[in-house]
Amino acid sequence: MLLRTTALAKHYDTEYLFTGVDLVVNKGDRIGVVGPNGAGKTTLLRLLTGEEDPTTGRVELGPGVRAGYLAQQVPDPGQTVGDFLRGGDPELRDLAPRMAALEAALAAGEEVLEEYGSVQEAWIARAGWTFESRLAEVRQRLDITGLAEGAPVEFVSGGEQSRLMLARLLLARPDVLLLDEPTNHLDAEGVAWLAEWLAGYPGGVVIVSHDRFLLDRAVTRVVELDGVHDEPQLYEGGYTAYRAEKQRRWERLLRDFEAQEKDRTRWEEDIEKTLGHAMSVETATKDSSARRLSAKVAKKGKARQRRLRRQMASARWIAAPETRPALVLAFPAIEADEGSVLSVSGLSLRYDTRTVLDGVDLEIAAGDRVVITGRNGAGKSTLLRALAGHTDLPTARLPQTHDALRHGRIGRLTVLDFFRSRVPVYVDEAERMLAGYLFGAEERRSLLSTLSGGEMQRLLLAVMVNSGARMLLLDEPTNHLDFESLDVVEEALRAYTGTLVVVTHDAYFAERAGIGRQWRVADGKVTELLSVDTCAT
Repeated sequence: MLLRTTALAKHYDTEYLFTGVDLVVNKGDRIGVVGPNGAGKTTLLRLLTGEEDPTTGRVELGPGVRAGYLAQQVPDPGQTVGDFLRGGDPELRDLAPRMAALEAALAAGEEVLEEYGSVQEAWIARAGWTFESRLAEVRQRLDITGLAEGAPVEFVSGGEQSRLMLARLLLARPDVLLLDEPTNHLDAEGVAWLAEWLAGYPGGVVIVSHDRFLLDRAVTRVVELDGVHDEPQLYEGGYTAYRAEKQRRWERLLRDFEAQEKDRTRWEEDIEKTLGHAMSVETATKDSSARRLSAKVAKKGKARQRRLRRQMASARWIAAPETRPALVLAFPAIEADEGSVLSVSGLSLRYDTRTVLDGVDLEIAAGDRVVITGRNGAGKSTLLRALAGHTDLPTARLPQTHDALRHGRIGRLTVLDFFRSRVPVYVDEAERMLAGYLFGAEERRSLLSTLSGGEMQRLLLAVMVNSGARMLLLDEPTNHLDFESLDVVEEALRAYTGTLVVVTHDAYFAERAGIGRQWRVADGKVTELLSVDTCAT
């Protein structure tokens, strides 16, 4: 046993996020934690790491077990890239220079052989000779080879910081990996490598993720915090098996509930008929024997009524199946465009000394649906931003990161004020619209600087849908969205009649959104592929 939770529960202001979490993580276990935004997934990971205390229950690590946590923020951004990565395994980091110092002392004739032997033994136990090769592989796979060893972590991009944190954790090789959305900011090749690496990881893994590819490849069990039931729902298999079983359970529960309701209706109708008949006899005759008979009938009817009430109050009575409120997303009908709506010729862009795009020629026709793929740093987001300035169509762009909206004057706006600054409508109408995006009265008063990634993504979708745009430029739109929201977004985009350009590594999303063209960005060039395959980078 690596990790175990017993009757784990957490509530805020007397409202439970979840309760009754009994979880055992053994070697080789790979558990996915899924659920809608706000259901408590990250909170559960923080309880497992000890960063938060449970309301009730306990978390236990096995003897000598080390747990590693992929947090959302860099713990010490003041470090250099090299120091930060090696700090993932501080024991091994300190062993190498100590061995070198002891070797120098031995050469000088000092009596340090015993200490040198113990340090060398610890270095061998930690497979110290493999660290640099592992570091090189992880940096390559997570596409952070371009980050200089001496570069301060605080000055690299948010996406690069996320990949640095993941690399540091993988290098540390803890017994239990606790990962919170590890594929955010990874390209398709990085996701595929991570999925394969996790599938063969000898320790235990607990992953909070909405990445369907990762969950299908790397997870063998799913724990769902669905926001409806207080206790977690458990499933075997990866994403595909989980969704199929979830649907079967729902259909079975619905059938049982409907059968029960039909039976209850028959009972109530029969009881009402019996009591009505007894009452009519009671009032229509003075015959004592008939009245005694009607009293017996009425008594029987009331006994059946009490029995039905007891059944309805029992634990075996099936409550009406519940679901969380669904995201509402439907693009308004727009006027169809014709011909070419975007044309780029000889587009070149440079940052410092690096050429990002070099002589790119592109054309998009009205109604085209294009996916842009490529490795991290290849220039996908740069291309998407550039396209916005090369069309006369009303265009809406969904950015990959939300940093610009969390700081300064914009970060101090409320959800309602920000929405109205982008969609000119009266307050009452704005509140009605935002309610469809799961922003209640309290959430509408929240400042942008306090929103979670999922909340910010929903807000930007609300603005985009109500903008009247005839071209959508979406940069990693699946980041931060839960499965139910992804289903809604995919369905809405399938029905969208305008022009769509998407940067994504999510093969499921590209297929279900009806993408028909693919551009691959590499080495400053943009190449159109013959078939759509978002795993190709």
